[in-house]
Amino acid sequence: MTERPESTVLANPAAPIAQLGEVISRGQMWAEARALAAQLPPKPHVFNLCEDRYAFLLTLLAALMRRQVCLLPPSGQAGVLTEILAAYPDAYAASDSPMSEAGCTLFRVERPEPAAHAPEPALEPSQTAAIAFTSGSTGGPSPCPHTLDTFITSAAMALTSLELIERNVMVIATTPAQHMYGLETSIFWPLCSRLIMHRGRPFFPEDIRRAVAEAPLPALLVSTPVHLRALAAAAGPWHNLAGIVSSTAPLSVELARELERVTGVEVREIFGSTETLSFASRRPARESLWRPYRGANLVLDEAGAAWLRAEHLPSRVALSDRLAIQADGRFQVLGRSADMVKIAGKRLSLSELNRRLAEIPGVEDGLCYIRESGGCEPRVHAVVVSPLDPGEIRNALRPVLDPVFLPKRIHYVETLPRQHTGKILKAELDALLERLEG
Repeated sequence: MTERPESTVLANPAAPIAQLGEVISRGQMWAEARALAAQLPPKPHVFNLCEDRYAFLLTLLAALMRRQVCLLPPSGQAGVLTEILAAYPDAYAASDSPMSEAGCTLFRVERPEPAAHAPEPALEPSQTAAIAFTSGSTGGPSPCPHTLDTFITSAAMALTSLELIERNVMVIATTPAQHMYGLETSIFWPLCSRLIMHRGRPFFPEDIRRAVAEAPLPALLVSTPVHLRALAAAAGPWHNLAGIVSSTAPLSVELARELERVTGVEVREIFGSTETLSFASRRPARESLWRPYRGANLVLDEAGAAWLRAEHLPSRVALSDRLAIQADGRFQVLGRSADMVKIAGKRLSLSELNRRLAEIPGVEDGLCYIRESGGCEPRVHAVVVSPLDPGEIRNALRPVLDPVFLPKRIHYVETLPRQHTGKILKAELDALLERLEG
């Protein structure tokens, strides 16, 4: 079994958790969370919409103390909250910034100023800590509840695998805490280790560079391929950077190697989902296979479907990805079962098509999709942000794709409607394609 983080790390009231100009100790954090808990409305569910990462953490802990469950929507837009409220009509919204409309009771989160530090409270590990929701990239948001024990055990597994549990570095994340990747890495990783939380969410390359350079400790950058592609292209040195962690989409070998060359630090990639949390890692610049965390085990059933058993999960979980599992447990991701494309008897995943498209020099962003016409074979179409003409893009793809998968039509846009995690909501993609093909 994976050992939990040492109790001296979690419970030591003098140990730091964040730096907001001054160092915030865990004892101060627990005291502030206790004071905030007394102010929360008496409702069972709360939308935790705080953008400041420390305010998000305080709200999460205060809700746990009140036996309330945090709802983590894929975005804070009123339409998304309204969808989720249909299933959780007793929820209220907590935010550290003004909100004009949420369709429910609003609570403004302000940092309390308690008189003294407090010890770690006796929280129930089996209580549901948060319900995360899928991004809607394949439809409407779907709930994925996880207990406090799941988050703590998962954090121990990840930190041990990545050799971070004893590191004294600051986590700077570009992903919001409401997303499972951001929740794991920027909230529970610091809570369960010696890592220190950075409260912000820098977005542009120069903002990220400045946050890293000004951090009081060496910085671990937690980001996505969309952000990292921009960082690799940005000129200038990277001072005070201790490492990079990536997730939410595949990181190409070429981009990983370029990042390591430009920054001089290791780039690690973690693999998981909203349903499972992360459970595997790799260094893509040097290895193509994923290595499961200690305590995680993958198996294929008779139909070839992949299942995950792990210490942090109460039962085995079916994965939506197709895997090729080696004898030593390492695995290769072949693509999502739902995005396999079959044309002229040949198969390929949309994720592989998107990866090949993104690797073309001169393609800043892009995606492929499938269109069917009557009884004819489906065809691949593409949307790109690029100065290259269609012939140049197809010629770049010819050496790596069968001719049947070359995009028949290529649309050009100034930008794709990606979320902070790099994903695109299905509704927004459908609207974009309807406009392009109209």
